[in-house]
Amino acid sequence: MSFYKIAAKILYGIFKVFTLFKARGKENIPEEGAFLLCSNHRAYKDAVLIAISCKRQLTFMAKDSLFKKPVLGWIIKALGAFPIRRGKGDAAAVMATLKIMKKGEPTLIFPEGTRMKNGERKQVNSGIVRLAIQCGVPIVPAYLTWNSVTYGKPINYDEYTESVHDGDAMQSLADELMDTIYSLGEKNE
Repeated sequence: MSFYKIAAKILYGIFKVFTLFKARGKENIPEEGAFLLCSNHRAYKDAVLIAISCKRQLTFMAKDSLFKKPVLGWIIKALGAFPIRRGKGDAAAVMATLKIMKKGEPTLIFPEGTRMKNGERKQVNSGIVRLAIQCGVPIVPAYLTWNSVTYGKPINYDEYTESVHDGDAMQSLADELMDTIYSLGEKNE
């Protein structure tokens, strides 16, 4: 059993006992093939909550400064994280995601790029939808609370391949994605 799976089982038990953690909509997670799992981001533990509740092993983007912390950097790398420089176009992170998608593996991304507290929202970059279109993979939306995650139905963007270079169309789809993510929370809070 991999380090990832052992850590996920142990942490799932801890969160289940101490926070009454719940995962809803797990049937919406594809059994196989690549997808982007996109969620709101409220706390440091969010990636952990998704990882322990998702029935598939995930890779995930994490801000590059986390990799500079000796123990934490080693742990998150062992768990499948790869660095992204926030606030800049990070070609290396995009290329890493493309490689992961080609291998048929899922990746967790927080489209807002940072933690948003108290119901705040931030307009997301349209690159997340563009990436899904270019990779030919669906996006599985998810919404996190302090003790739960709700997975929504996968969103396919196959019909938008001709619009991938239309900035306004991509931004509109990215805004719709975030509306979908936050609507999952409204149903369960």
